[in-house]
Amino acid sequence: MTTKAFLWGWFAYLVGTVGVLFVWWWLTRSLAVWAKVPLRIVLTALLITPWSVSPEHDEWAPAWVVSLFDGLAQEDISLWRAGGPLVAMLLVAMVVAVLEVWRQRRKQTRLEADTARPE
Repeated sequence: MTTKAFLWGWFAYLVGTVGVLFVWWWLTRSLAVWAKVPLRIVLTALLITPWSVSPEHDEWAPAWVVSLFDGLAQEDISLWRAGGPLVAMLLVAMVVAVLEVWRQRRKQTRLEADTARPE
């Protein structure tokens, strides 16, 4: 595969990812903040985390695709070659989601306290 074709493939994947994330954003709009923020952040991390296609190649692909392909096509437990870093990234995404929910709750509490104060 040429570099140009590889970059066009990534471009098509990222455009599709933006479409999926837009639909996911719309589907989760009615959920409570504590549910929609983690769901949005985790899906984003899942879809855009890259990983090397193979140790012998310089090309990168989405980690979930590499992990799925390695798990289905390889006989040994090579699923964790890309799966391990993907799980680590998902854990980081969950920490970010928890911090964002905490920040939003803190902001809401401050606003409620400011409006409840008599002037």
